Parts: sequence; structure tokens; C-alpha cells
Amino acid sequence: MTADPFAAKREEMRAEFFGKLFLLGGWPGGTDTYKRTMWAAVPDVALEPASYSLTFRKPLPEPEAGNRLVMAGHEAMLAQWFGRPLKRSDIELARRWYADHSATKAFPHEVWDAVLADQPGDDLRLPVDVWGFPGGQTFLAGVPCLVFEGPGGAVSYVEPAMCRYFAPVIQATKARLMREATPRDAEFGLRSAPAEVNNLVLLLARYVGSGGTGRLTSNDTAEFLYPELFQSVGTIGHEMMCAAQSFDKTLAAAEAEMMDRFVSRMGTASLLCDLVDAETVGLENALRVIRNHPETDRVGVRVDSGDIAGQCILYFDAVRKAGATPRTIVFEDEVSPEQVRKVYDLFREKTGEEPTMLFPGAGGYWWRLVHRDTVSAAFKRSATGGRPNIKFSNSPGKETLPGRLRVYGRGDVMVVADVSEAIDGEPLFVKLVEQGRIVYAESFSDQAARADRTWGRYARWEPSPKVAEWLDRFRAMRAAEVAAARARLGAAGR
Repeated sequence: MTADPFAAKREEMRAEFFGKLFLLGGWPGGTDTYKRTMWAAVPDVALEPASYSLTFRKPLPEPEAGNRLVMAGHEAMLAQWFGRPLKRSDIELARRWYADHSATKAFPHEVWDAVLADQPGDDLRLPVDVWGFPGGQTFLAGVPCLVFEGPGGAVSYVEPAMCRYFAPVIQATKARLMREATPRDAEFGLRSAPAEVNNLVLLLARYVGSGGTGRLTSNDTAEFLYPELFQSVGTIGHEMMCAAQSFDKTLAAAEAEMMDRFVSRMGTASLLCDLVDAETVGLENALRVIRNHPETDRVGVRVDSGDIAGQCILYFDAVRKAGATPRTIVFEDEVSPEQVRKVYDLFREKTGEEPTMLFPGAGGYWWRLVHRDTVSAAFKRSATGGRPNIKFSNSPGKETLPGRLRVYGRGDVMVVADVSEAIDGEPLFVKLVEQGRIVYAESFSDQAARADRTWGRYARWEPSPKVAEWLDRFRAMRAAEVAAARARLGAAGR
């Protein structure tokens, strides 16, 4: 067999892609300043074994989402701290800078001394284990989705990076919602991305969440990096449609010229009909081009402004009356799953046909609400030295669960338990990182298959007996102490 001429370049680019997500320059300052000040103040606590959990406290505010989220993004998110070794020389340089030159002069010497003492040589790994849901697993808001264990001061450093799991989890969940709304893929373009790396991270998450149907993209790099996952799509843009315009010809003639030239050369097109007016001039030109090219039935239309549903019906009826075979109609304008359903329902009502030729182009939908506050991502300490810990809150839904947590499935219930408990259920967590080395290596196809299997599986969650007992005890302690303090404060004020 002939060797793949693209394989070497593809592997080089994949390594660079994930490498770009690692700490900038390998510098251990990729954290919040208060990590330095806290663990410099209480070094004995910083060195104690601790457990932290990452929890998304809210679901997506979209119809049909319910309380469900889909796990994705391990490959990219874990690469931020665990993708390659840290360097002893960088840690020592960071010690000098933060202890003596930073505006906030503090450095947790004891934490990093322990890391340095335990590993000879210049290459070092953060002594942290990570457990969590595998890619594609559906879980419920309020259930811890990842657990981080190791010396508390070391685990604490990774919080800002690990909270970024919100982005691929939101994307995977959006992909699932779109998959539920339409069997057709909804293309994910590149222009809305703050950076190409962001687009690639979310494309992979979208593939997982969609169950492997989210393949179409206009990001050409994505297709080269993962040809087994992605398929490029491209057709006419407004910039080409404008190019034939001049004052010595009609706008309609200029538009028709470019439509015809594209189809003549490419043999296929989604004709962009709204340069002048989609419901008059564009409609006439599209029908003319379709009639002039009987050699192909791969000439459809694209509508992306105005009354999208109405235009889908208009073009379908016009093509049918012209005696041509049904054509693909791409409809855009940042359509959401809810909008897709509305377009489909109106199309069925007005035409009496199934919308098999309608093709959604979601565009900006994939970036909408992709920020931490959407799901309220929270990285909190849940245990120290074997003792359960809890963060109380006066706001509903922000109280954390205590213990070294693991999650199990029992029927349609997720059970959140302490690692010491024997739970009658399916263990849902897998080990992702062992002593700073990524050990999770599941294919994207396997993750996508899990998204299909688990999307409708879980209806609610509950704490295990031990976690429930700890919650009750902590809540009782808090209630008693708050009541006593209020009494004292009230007496002092009289």
C-alpha cells in the first residue's frame, strides 16, 4: 500500500494544535493570583491531600435541553496543564518572579518544593489525579462531572483552566439539541471563532455531542486534521456575487452572470439569491440557472435573510411549478433547534411535504451562550485530608457536595457518592489523568456513540447515604450557628 502522503504533516499539526493549549511558555503562572496568596499563608493545609469537584450548576436555557448536559473536550482541556511536562527551571524562575517582583509578592514555596523534591530531573508532572465522565456521557446539571485529587495547593492551581470545560460541554449539548431537531447536519463555520484553535476544540465537541453526525464545516484545517470526522462544505459567497456589478448592466444581469459561471464551472451550487432581492430578482435568476443546467440536479438555493420559512416555501413551490426535481434549500440566519422546528412545521403545513430538502445552516448559533455563566461552572474543594468539606451559599443551587466524589448510574438516577462507599450501580467515572499524565485515550467515534446511548437515560440525581448524611450534618451545624449569631447580634444592637 502507498504511504499516506499527508500523515506526517497531519500528526505534526495535531501535536501543535493541542500544544497551543498547554500553559503559555510552560509557565506555571496560568492560574489566579489568589492561589499563590492562599497557599503561601497556610502551607500545611496546602500540602494535605485534597479533593475538588467541577460542577455545572445550571443547564442550557434552551427548549428541549431539560437538565441534561453532554461531556466533551477532554483532549483539549486536559492538555492545558497535563499535555506535557512542566520544567524545573520554569518553576524556579516563577519562584523568583512571584516572590520578589510581582505586585502581589507571594509564592507557595512548600507546595512547589514538594513537587520538585519528589521528581528528579528537569521534567516534572503535577501530582494530580483526575476522574470524570468519559466523552459523550450525558449527565445532569448539579452533578459533579470531574474530580481532581492530590495535594490541595497543587490541585488548586488548575482551577481556571479546568473551568473552561464549560465551552466543549455547552457545544456538545448544543449539538445534541440540533441533532434532536433535524436529521440534517447544521454546518459550523469559522468566522465567529475568536481564534482557529477555539473553533477546532468546539468542532470536536460538536462531533461527539451529535453522535457523530456533526461533520460539516467550512474550516478547511479541521477536515485536513480529522478527515475521518469532518467534511468541508463551500459554495457561493456574496463577495463573488457582487463582483460582476457595474453601472452599464442591470443588477439582475450581474447576479445571473455569477450564478451561471459558478454552476458551469463547479457543477453544483447553493445559489445565493438575496443580493438584490430574494423573493423577486433572486427567485427569477435561480429558476433561470436551474433551467439552463439540465445536466445537473445539484443546483439548489440558499436563503439567509428576511422571512426564512416563507422563502423556503416560496422556492420549493417555484421549483416544483417549473417542473424541476426538488432541490436542496439551505436556510441560515443563525438558526437554533427551536427555529429549525418552526421552519419544518410551517413547511409541512403549507406544502404538505416532508422537509427532506431543507438544510439548516446554524452559523452563529454554535457560539451563542458559550460562556461560563451559562452553566455556572464551579470548581470547589470537597475534601481535605479525609475530612468532607462544603461551600455554603445563600443562593439556591450553589451549595457544594462533600466528599471524595464519584458518580454511579442506577436505572434513570445518577447517584453521587463518596469513594469509600459500595454503591449498587454502574460506575460512570473513568480515570482521565494519573499523577499529571493523561491516561484517557478514547476515540471520538466511541465518544459520539456514547452520546447516542446516554442522551435520554437519566432523569434525576440523588446523593448517596453517606453524602446525604454529611449534607444534613453540615446544614444543621450552619443553621444552629447562624441562628446563634443572629441572636447575639440582635442582643448587641438593643
